[in-house]
Amino acid sequence: MPQRIEVTDEQRQQAWEIYARQPSKHLPDIQEFLGVSAGTFVRMRQRWGWPSRQVALNENALTKAAKNEGGVAGLHRAAAASVNDAARALAQATRVQIDALMDEQRTGRAKDHDKTARRLASYAKTLASARALLEQEGSPLDDSEHHDKPRRSLHELRDELAHHLNRVIAEEEARGCDGILV
Repeated sequence: MPQRIEVTDEQRQQAWEIYARQPSKHLPDIQEFLGVSAGTFVRMRQRWGWPSRQVALNENALTKAAKNEGGVAGLHRAAAASVNDAARALAQATRVQIDALMDEQRTGRAKDHDKTARRLASYAKTLASARALLEQEGSPLDDSEHHDKPRRSLHELRDELAHHLNRVIAEEEARGCDGILV
């Protein structure tokens, strides 16, 4: 029979302080503090109703910003910063996916050209949305751009997408299909 692990309320509170307010500490540090394995810690967090670590850290940062920087105005600044970070991460991940799709096309690994075209169009729309969000917040996307690759503007990406779609349609027409992507 498995041994039941007992954690006192004081230990639980100290673990929460580390979990939600000390981003420099990592989950293995908290697990070691409690004397439990990673799986056990996950089950404990679920039982205790703790949010994910990132959510807990973000909530703490927003609360701290509201206290330190003048209430609601500080809260808005901190929320805008987290929105900017999320938009940058989204744009970077989208660029990686677009590059991977383009590599598939170049190497001929892409089997379903219609599916690839739809995915590429979706990624282009996502990238445009992330850029628009950052522009709305007045934050340039330059911080997360790939500096080793030449930067492409939104117009260049649209042109590249249009060129790709035209090539897919031409390939479909050459195979005897009507060239309409449905």
